Amino acid sequence: MKISVKLTVVFVLSCLIAGFTFHDDEWGFFGHRRINRLAVFTLPEEMLPLFKTNIDFLTEHAVDPDKRRYAFRLEAPRHYLDMDIYRGKCLSRNFAEAFSSFAQLCFITATNDSLKIRVADTSWCNGLKYATLTDGIRQWSCPKSLVRSRFNSFVLPAYYDLRYIIPPDSVRSLLPAGAPDILSVVLIDHFTEHGIVPYIIEQQYNKLVKAFRAGNRDDIINTAADLGHYIGDAHVPLHACSNYNGQKTDQYGIHAFWESRLPELFADVQYDYLVGKAQYIGDVRGFAWETIEASGALADSVLLIEADLRSFYPKDQQMCFDQRLGQSVWIQCREYAAAYQLRMNGMVEARMRQAILGVGSLWYSAWIEAGSPDLKLNSDIRASWIPDSNVIKYDQLIQNGSKGFGRDHE
Repeated sequence: MKISVKLTVVFVLSCLIAGFTFHDDEWGFFGHRRINRLAVFTLPEEMLPLFKTNIDFLTEHAVDPDKRRYAFRLEAPRHYLDMDIYRGKCLSRNFAEAFSSFAQLCFITATNDSLKIRVADTSWCNGLKYATLTDGIRQWSCPKSLVRSRFNSFVLPAYYDLRYIIPPDSVRSLLPAGAPDILSVVLIDHFTEHGIVPYIIEQQYNKLVKAFRAGNRDDIINTAADLGHYIGDAHVPLHACSNYNGQKTDQYGIHAFWESRLPELFADVQYDYLVGKAQYIGDVRGFAWETIEASGALADSVLLIEADLRSFYPKDQQMCFDQRLGQSVWIQCREYAAAYQLRMNGMVEARMRQAILGVGSLWYSAWIEAGSPDLKLNSDIRASWIPDSNVIKYDQLIQNGSKGFGRDHE
C-alpha cells in the first residue's frame, strides 16, 4: 500500500473517531479541521510534544473564527480580501497605512459642520516622507510617520472599540493649518468591508510569536488554531473576489460548491496529503499577500469554468437531492461535482495542500522567531480552550435558528 493511501486511511478513521461535522462555511468546517490537523504532521520533532498532544484541539477549534464571524460584526472581514476592488489602486500592505487611505475621519467642527479627511492612497506608492491628505476639495501634506503613529495609536483602537469615537486632540495634527475648532471625531470605515485577511494573518502570527516566548500552553494552541483558519481562508480563490458567491454572475452557491462540496466528496478518495515538512518563512507579510494574490488570480477560473460547464451540462443533472448529515438536501449532483473537479485540474486539492503546508510553516516560523523554546510543557497535559463569548453566542444563534452576521455563502 502506498504511503499516501495509508495516510488517507488513517485520517479517514481519525475523522470518524473525532465525529467531524460538515458546514457550508469557509473551506467548510470539514476543510478547516482537516487543514489544521494535517499541518501538525509537517512540524519538526521538537514541536510535536505540544502540537501532537493537542491535535484534537487544533482540529476542533479550527472553526472558531467561522463561529465568531456570525456573532461578531468585526470578524467577517477577517476572512477575505476583495482583490478586484483595489485593481489599479495603491493598497498598502501596512494595516494603518491602508486604513488611512480607504477609511475616513469625520471631524465635527464648532459650527456643527463636518470635515471628512483621508490619505490619498497614492501616498503609499512612493518613497517620499510626506503623505497627501485630502477632504475631497483641498490637499495638504503630513509626515508619513505622523500618519502611521496617529492611526496606530488612536484610529485603529477606535475601530476595535466598536464606537468609532476618537479623542479630537489625538488626531488634530492631521488637519491643515487654519482648520476650525473640533468638537468630536468619528471613524467612517469604508475599508474593512472589503476584507482584511492578509493583515489578520500577520497580526495573529505576531500574537503566536508572543505566546511562544511567554511559554503559555493555552495561548499557543488557541492562537495557532485561529491562525490556521485565516491562512486556510486566504488560500480560497473566492475569498479574494467581490463576486464571492457568484451573486454577480448568476452562479449563486458556487462558494460552498468549491470549498465545501468538492472537498467533502473527494478529499478522502483523491487528494494527496504528503506536502513535506514545514519551512521557515522570514517574510510573513509577503507570504500573506502572495497567498491572497494567488487566490485572486484563480478566482476568474473558478467562476468561468463552472459557468462553461453549466452551459452544456444537462440542467436536470446539475442539482440533486443527496444525503448530507443524515438529511436529504438539494445540492450539486455528485456527477456534476466530479465534472467540475476534473475541469479545474486539481485546483481544490492544490490549494488545500498549499494551505496545509502554509499553516505548518507559519506555526514553525513563529516558534523559530520566538527563539525555539522547549515545547514539552508537561506534554501529557492538554491545552484548555480560552472561552470566547462570540463562539458561545454562535452556538446559541444556531440553536435559535438565527444566521447572525457575515456574508452569505450558502
